[in-house]
Amino acid sequence: MDALARWSGLLAIAGGVLTTILVGIVAGDPNTGAWSGFFLVVALLGLAVLGLENRTRTATGQLGRASAWLSTIGAAALLVTFAYASLTDQMSFDESAASDPLMPLWAVTAIAWFLGNIGFGIALIRARALSAIGAWLVLAGAVAGVGLSLIPNAAPPVAVTLLFGLFGIGWILVGYAGMRLPSRA
Repeated sequence: MDALARWSGLLAIAGGVLTTILVGIVAGDPNTGAWSGFFLVVALLGLAVLGLENRTRTATGQLGRASAWLSTIGAAALLVTFAYASLTDQMSFDESAASDPLMPLWAVTAIAWFLGNIGFGIALIRARALSAIGAWLVLAGAVAGVGLSLIPNAAPPVAVTLLFGLFGIGWILVGYAGMRLPSRA
């Protein structure tokens, strides 16, 4: 866990940068295969949030701990769903995704991941740990992400997609602050 805590800032920055790039790509073409890149984002940020929680545990308290675990479990469930959909050739990023039999599973796992991020953002804001501006952006972007998860087709409004870019920018700021933080805050 110490290695994860040590690298958590860089993981958060990498996940944030990748999110921001992918948001720009999918906003321009919602039917692109670039959507699959978000699964790397989920993996990076799922690990980052656990490491950051470990580094800010005394400041973020139980809300931070519970939210970090919800985010990580949601991320793991999303990745398992992605692997299953890929292995069974059920992966689709076009308009027919609304009739996808895995849609309820996608929605539940994505919402769990986003709710964990929302809770962790709130814990960071309350504790004044890491970057308050970054935590607010993570919070705003995660709320937009929940909205994206609830839209039943693969073509969400461009404005909501771009609003999700705040999530990536927020994680970049939180990750940078996490890199500057001593081993345990």
